[in-house]
Amino acid sequence: MRFLSVFIVVFCYTNVYSQIKLDSVFSDFKKDKSLQFASISFLVKDLTTDSTYFAFNDSSSIVSASTVKLFSTASAIEILGKDYKPKTNFYVDKLPDTSGVVFGDLYIKGGADISFASQYFSPNDSLFKHVEKVADTIYKLGIRVIRGNLIGDGSAFGYQGAPDGWAWEDLGNYYGAFPSGLSIYDNVLKFQFYVGAPKTKPILLSTFPLIPNLTLRNSLYSANGVGDNSWIYGGPYSYERSIRGSLGAYNKAFIVKGSLPDPEMQFLQAIKDAFSKRGIILEGNLIGARTLTDTFKLEYTNKKNIYTHLGATVKEVAYWTNLKSINVFAETLNAWVGYEKTGLGTTENGVKAIQDYWKGKINVEGMNLTDGSGLSRSNSVTARNFCSLLKYMYYSKNQEAFLSTLPVTGQSGTLTYFCKGQCSEGKIQAKSGTMKRVKSYAGYVSTTSGKKLTFALIVNNYNCSNAAIMKKMETLMNAMYLQ
Repeated sequence: MRFLSVFIVVFCYTNVYSQIKLDSVFSDFKKDKSLQFASISFLVKDLTTDSTYFAFNDSSSIVSASTVKLFSTASAIEILGKDYKPKTNFYVDKLPDTSGVVFGDLYIKGGADISFASQYFSPNDSLFKHVEKVADTIYKLGIRVIRGNLIGDGSAFGYQGAPDGWAWEDLGNYYGAFPSGLSIYDNVLKFQFYVGAPKTKPILLSTFPLIPNLTLRNSLYSANGVGDNSWIYGGPYSYERSIRGSLGAYNKAFIVKGSLPDPEMQFLQAIKDAFSKRGIILEGNLIGARTLTDTFKLEYTNKKNIYTHLGATVKEVAYWTNLKSINVFAETLNAWVGYEKTGLGTTENGVKAIQDYWKGKINVEGMNLTDGSGLSRSNSVTARNFCSLLKYMYYSKNQEAFLSTLPVTGQSGTLTYFCKGQCSEGKIQAKSGTMKRVKSYAGYVSTTSGKKLTFALIVNNYNCSNAAIMKKMETLMNAMYLQ
């Protein structure tokens, strides 16, 4: 059986292709000692005939990590439409007088635009273009002085913070950034450290953005190597953070990324700074709707809408969501669905709307979603669920929009080095998923014989490194291609 695995690898690297029996290769895979106590759900289907090509525990509902993003992206594209754009509306109580004075507050009603000042939608040299555009627009409207407060309102998307099921050790890190009605900088906070010789303590130089009331308990140490082996701890809306672990020695500007404590307030601070640079005076304070009392309700019926900022489209956000596996993007797509369906864009409303939408359209038996990104270990999905979704999207009118978001083996996104230089390079489009003791892939395969397959492979509780399990799974990818 082990001979089969070596046989496939040799064929791949020598460009000599021959059909291989997938069941034999999987038998070899399953017998590996590192998978002795693992849970595996695997299904391969022929898209043309809808026949099952191979199946093993395909109805087992287990943790799949970031492959859950396939449901968030597909659902947003199908339910909202690929061209849907979130709106951020700016209101005043009264229009400015002839001297440019606004008597009252300026309100910003968020639509959860995750592209606002995002590194993925703004090159480094124009990161502030969205903020500057807002300030320029307000200035062109004749506003010079605001004799009131700047109020940020992200309440339409709730203030839950992180979705249920997210682990404490994830929350403070960049991948634990949570969705918000007003988002900025991908809801990421960057720490810059000076790292000296091994076994010395790295020194915090600065943060971006600057947060004056942030406190950081630094338990880092420097070590040989160039890697980031640190973890940041701290919950949503808390300005206390602690960081542990090691950073590579001899680095004068080591960047460690964490989650932004309060995106709503950071959004307001960025707008205020841009106003100041443009010559617009704000006489009042920055107020986030989260801090207002329950008896204070923000109503916009009698207010004047002076500007509407449009964010990136669903298709654009879905592209980065799957290509780079960005959790906060997936959670935002989920929130958009919940908002449009119920008027409140919480994680729970989004998940429920997504599960309700797919009932009767695809196989949802055994599917239990808790969040939109897959970071929660409360999610459990079967290989059948994934293949059913993938089949639906392959024949959908939105096929192109969806397929364009998926990384390609050996070429792009999270699959850039997966199957690199092997026979299946460039032949598989798929979403990957990774957590501690969880590895998964789901997507499409174009085989040597001209077949178009859809597949889902989920493995839990393996007893080896992620790098090792990926090597073993590459053998299955190559075998699927050789069908």
